[in-house]
Amino acid sequence: MYFKFPKDFLFGAASSAVQIEAGVGEGGKGEDVLDHYWPIRCEQYGHADPKLSADFYHKYPEDIALMKELGLKSFRFSISWSRIYPNGPDEIAQAGLDYYSDVIDTLIAADIVPFFDLWHCDLPYWVIERGGVLNPEFIDWFAKYAETCFKAFGDRVPYWSTVNEPNVNIMAAYAWGTTAPFENDINKCIKACHNMILAHFKAVRIYKDLGYTGKIGFVNHLQLAYGLTLDKADQDAAERDMAFYSNWFNDAILLGHYPECILDYPYIKDNLPEGYQEDLDENFIPSDFLGINYYSSYVIAYEKNEVLDYRNATKDMFPEDDYGFTINPQGIYDTIMYARDRYPGIEFLITENGISKKKWGNYEEELEDDYRIDYLREHLRGVSRAVAAGAPVKGYYHWSIMDTNELYVRGYEHMFGLIQIRYDTLERVPRKSFYYYQKIIAAGAVN
Repeated sequence: MYFKFPKDFLFGAASSAVQIEAGVGEGGKGEDVLDHYWPIRCEQYGHADPKLSADFYHKYPEDIALMKELGLKSFRFSISWSRIYPNGPDEIAQAGLDYYSDVIDTLIAADIVPFFDLWHCDLPYWVIERGGVLNPEFIDWFAKYAETCFKAFGDRVPYWSTVNEPNVNIMAAYAWGTTAPFENDINKCIKACHNMILAHFKAVRIYKDLGYTGKIGFVNHLQLAYGLTLDKADQDAAERDMAFYSNWFNDAILLGHYPECILDYPYIKDNLPEGYQEDLDENFIPSDFLGINYYSSYVIAYEKNEVLDYRNATKDMFPEDDYGFTINPQGIYDTIMYARDRYPGIEFLITENGISKKKWGNYEEELEDDYRIDYLREHLRGVSRAVAAGAPVKGYYHWSIMDTNELYVRGYEHMFGLIQIRYDTLERVPRKSFYYYQKIIAAGAVN
């Protein structure tokens, strides 16, 4: 049986500047948070020296040639904000604009559609020095940066995302304390989230006002939550988990309000900015799509506690990859259908989906990634089923095109890539899954 896709379906792959680019300090690039904090927190960051990486900065022509060989229809990548505005909100580095312009032209020459994120985990360090996302001025800084990128590349880049995984980026920075500025303060977190949402709206409005005909949205990590049982208490608990982790941004950006099921919790209502709904009403502008990053599913049970009245009951219910993501191919179908029902009229792109194994030190053996082939097959079947059921999914981007710096905690020890990076020589070698995905793209179907 073949699971088919529409003829114009965007079979893609993804990565980000901070995870494969390197070129630290070159072309006028300023310091970002990973550059700054890595020497201080190298063990926490998995010894992920950003100066090593895959060196896409210099090797992008070779990498894009491999993408063309793969048959890729689209490549999702990110612009490093600190490569464009290296030292503050008033100084533009022309060399940075020229670099990304060359990348875009090389993609287009290879018949690969560029898809660019404006912010993917690599906040300029000057933003942190000036108060981070918590500073209301962040909204204008981000909007100015977005406008610069739109004017430089908007005629050639048809897909834009304002931010990748704001639930991870901002919650990790302000609530969990695992990324800069390493805060553990829910009040600061909720206010920073609000600023990011307003920054998104402002960037989208600028893009629309400039008259570009492409599509602009945002990318979020949807972590599907199932209720442990069909009891209403468990089902409601699962909905609260989705509301707090994924729908806090999804609902605000796509529906114009925060998830109502958790607004009355003291944990939330006591920390919301004054006039938050008026802010959303005044600044709301529709997005063209939601980018869904799907890796995991969880099972949630009701349990009375001091926060949001639930607990994660997933243990031993799904297998996990070496990264700790649960493997549930049915979940990608269920996530898409959940989003379809909650956000009618919005198009979807599966902007990340992938599996990792830890390296064991034998390059040749590590090319034989049958586990990734199995993962690709089953998850693409789920996407095809969702499309057949009427979900407006326009593309799928495998994570990642090549091995990455899994920044902050994992370093270079995990293999996510269709293409192996041999970090000692920077040689690129396609894995077995590369050729499997190549066949899927050529056929427009998965068996």
